[in-house]
Parts: sequence; structure tokens; C-alpha cells
Amino acid sequence: MANWEEQPSVSCYLPLKSASFLLPASCFLLLGQEPSIKIPEPIARVPVRLVIAPTTVTDQHNKFISGLGATDFTLFDNDIKQEVHEDADFLPISVVVAIQANHQVCALLPQFHNLGPLVSSLVVGDGGEAAVLSYSKYVETIQNFTSDPGRLMRSFRNIECHYDTYHLIDATLEAIHMLKNRPPGRRRILLLISEKRDLGSESKLRDVVEEAELNNILIYTMNISRAHAVKQIFLTTDGKPYGTAFNLDVIALIKEIYTGVKNIGTEEPLSVLTRYTGGREYSFFKQHSFEDAINSIGEEIHGQYLLNYTPSNQSDLGYHKIRVELTKPDLTVRSRPGYYTADAAIP
Repeated sequence: MANWEEQPSVSCYLPLKSASFLLPASCFLLLGQEPSIKIPEPIARVPVRLVIAPTTVTDQHNKFISGLGATDFTLFDNDIKQEVHEDADFLPISVVVAIQANHQVCALLPQFHNLGPLVSSLVVGDGGEAAVLSYSKYVETIQNFTSDPGRLMRSFRNIECHYDTYHLIDATLEAIHMLKNRPPGRRRILLLISEKRDLGSESKLRDVVEEAELNNILIYTMNISRAHAVKQIFLTTDGKPYGTAFNLDVIALIKEIYTGVKNIGTEEPLSVLTRYTGGREYSFFKQHSFEDAINSIGEEIHGQYLLNYTPSNQSDLGYHKIRVELTKPDLTVRSRPGYYTADAAIP
């Protein structure tokens, strides 16, 4: 996906990659030209020039596979084969951790307080940075972006619970706004620790999905079961947590999100956000699931293949479906399902 920078002196968005676009009236004024008709200044939608598809490869035992190259992958954009490259350069990570912090999950507060060292070492990594949000009815920035492990650890210990509802979608949108303003050349990750549903957000799920897609943000979620949180029951099941994203048809899901159809996908934002951005959803079932999930998320993020390509079919407007295939048998590949061209009118 194209990276974006907002130019404060001009009411338009300019991409870092070259692209053709229409300038609003204010841009002509800066160039010393008088526009013939004064019109409102819309945000320009710029056609996609570079698409980045973070891709995870696992074996039959769900172990991450490294050591592959671009020639091992075949990528299709709307069923058209693309010339794909694999970015082997180190890209530092910017991650926002957004945690539900209302009375319904107060029993998990000790686990939240101990997440700092895990997030710092397993997810952020060398050259990375993290910010921490907590939310109930209101979103609170506990810690802005920092590379200091000590400050990050203290920020998690400062999380407090409030007797209130929880606005998951509002918090997600706030986190995305923080991430999209990070310097270019950084990977943008959002980790949501929350119950699956939303109670009372003013923001719309479709707006969150669009913002995440346009800004190339990968979303991982840890689903908190209210029953386990309230009763402090931790099941003694064996094995690591597993992904719980719904097995929904991606194209049908996208159409339903953008046309406002109310279905199980729109009712449970965690499943929608992970499935659409190419992330993964984990469920909290036992005491050590937090540690297991964060370890798995960190391993996946740092072991992903950053496939990128310039679409040969940029004239196709609307939703582009991405399909990645492997030349090696018995391996499973997971990538982002697709993207909207930025110049396409989203209903």
C-alpha cells in the first residue's frame, strides 16, 4: 500500500510514491494560479502504486517457516499474476497496544500490568517503538511512542479500570490515527486486547477498516472472555491458543461492511479487523495465554515475508483480492486478503 503524509499547509494528501492525482483549489493558490471556480477541498484519493502484503508461512505443526525467497511465491491480484519482490531489508516496527480497561475485565489487571517486558522484547524488537492506550467509554493515552523498555513497563503498570462501557471501535480508530502519522519506512502494527463486541462507539467499523487498509496497518487481537475475566477461571487445556477468526467469505464480508449490512461480522469487530488486515485473533482461555499469544505474535511479525508489487491492473477500480500461493507443498500461507484502490469511491 502507498504510504501517506499530510501536508499541513495544503489541504490535500500527498503520497510518498509517485502517482497521478487532482490538486484541490488551495494547491493552485500556492502555485500562484487562480482557480476558475472555487469548490470545496476534498481529500484526494490517490491510485495505488505499491502494494505491500505481509505474508506468513507455517508448516503442518503451525511452526513458522523462514528462508524463502520471492521466487517461492506466486501472487495474484484479482486473479492476475503479478511480478512480486520480497523486501529483505530491516524495517523497524511501530506498535500500539490498546487495552480494554473497564470493570468487566478488572480481574485481568495483574496480567495487563505484566505485559510491558513481553511486548518490548517479543513484539517491538530492535529499533522499534510502542505506545499504550487504555479505553472504556473514553480512550486514554497511557504512553506515547517510546523505545525505552522502562517507560513501556511503567505504562502498563499505570493501567486502571473504570466502571463504564467500552468503546472498542473508537479506540481502534484512535490507535490507527496514531500509527498513520509515524515516519515512513516503519511497519505499523496494532494489538487489541479486548472483548469481541463493542458497546457504544460513535465511530463506524467501515471507517476503521478503510483507515487500516489505506495506511497498511496489520491488526492482531487477543479476545478476552468476560466469563473468565469476571470469575477468574483459567482452564487447564493443553497447547497454545489458536486463531478464532470466523471462516467467512472475504469478498462477501467486505461488501457487507461497506454497504452497512448488519451481520455477525459487523457485530464482532475483532474478527472483522484481523481477517481483513491479514492479522490473527487469539482467545484468552488460561492463565498463560497472554504470554503464549504475545510470543506467537512477535514470532510471526518478525518472521513475515514483506511481499510487494506494483499492480499491473491498476485501472481496476474498487476492491482488489490478493491471493498468494507457494511453490513448496505442505506449507500454509496467510496474507492480507486485499485492498481498495484509493481513487475508487467507497459507498
